[in-house]
Amino acid sequence: MTIYKTLPVLAVATLLSACGSDSGGDSTQYAKVSFSVSDAPVDSMSEVVVAFDKLELKHENGNSYIIEVDQDEDGNDYQQLDLLDYQGTDAALIITEHTLPAGVYKELIVHTKPGDMNWVKDDDTSGEYDLKIPSNKLKLGGFEVTPEDDNTVQGFTIEFDLRQSLVERGNAGKNGYNLKPHGVKIVDNRQAASLWGKVDFSLFDAGENCSYETGNFVYLYPEHGLADYLLVDNYDPFDVDFDGVYPPENSISPYASAAVDENGDYAFGYIPAGDYTVAFTCNAVDDDPIQYDSEIIIANPENQRFEITLDKMQEKIFDFTL
Repeated sequence: MTIYKTLPVLAVATLLSACGSDSGGDSTQYAKVSFSVSDAPVDSMSEVVVAFDKLELKHENGNSYIIEVDQDEDGNDYQQLDLLDYQGTDAALIITEHTLPAGVYKELIVHTKPGDMNWVKDDDTSGEYDLKIPSNKLKLGGFEVTPEDDNTVQGFTIEFDLRQSLVERGNAGKNGYNLKPHGVKIVDNRQAASLWGKVDFSLFDAGENCSYETGNFVYLYPEHGLADYLLVDNYDPFDVDFDGVYPPENSISPYASAAVDENGDYAFGYIPAGDYTVAFTCNAVDDDPIQYDSEIIIANPENQRFEITLDKMQEKIFDFTL
């Protein structure tokens, strides 16, 4: 079953877009922007807390711009957020409104507070562990700020796919975790869509090497026409800990992945509009975010692979059935 409807969360974010300015003979156009954070959850975690400090934006004109995050309710000059509170299309606004020169920004760098202000809580061990962000920075990709004729604010969301970006240090998390930029993306809300739906419970143990209780995930791949490609799990060949084992040449890695909860629900929020291939698997118990896991079969059962199209500013519902 496929249903479309207007996506209110994304629409609200863009009821705010941009303004032009030419004061004092300066031909530079300016725009108002806002920034939020959201996430796709990670396995076996009850908290993933990050203290956001400021954003650094590098314009193609060579200039860099620093934006301080909004103060929190206690007047602190940072926002300490549990990312697991902002899943799917839920998002936390960290910069309400800021004026920037319009144009292409080559890089966005998220600055975080150091030390014990960042942590995770691990369900498997019932423990709390430190969360390290190398150099207290996450260097992300580029985006474009466009001037408009009205006095609204162009909204962007920093989307954390924690199944790709949260990496365990040591054994069973005893040495803490690292938060890496792989899997963290900057999305223009005006170009974004969301996807969610249900997975039939009968699929939970219908595939190869599956158990009913664990390993149920949905993977999202860019583009259509992937029938001749092997769909593989999350991995990061650019990480220093990558062991050098690559998937076959005719393979493609996911844009994002999402867990299926105990109610059979899954959700992706803030996905760039476009054509995608979506697949369910019931045996993704341990998807290492750095290493290629050849034992994870996608799709599983093998007929649970479908082509979908996500339209801008819309929410799409897609259900997996046996």
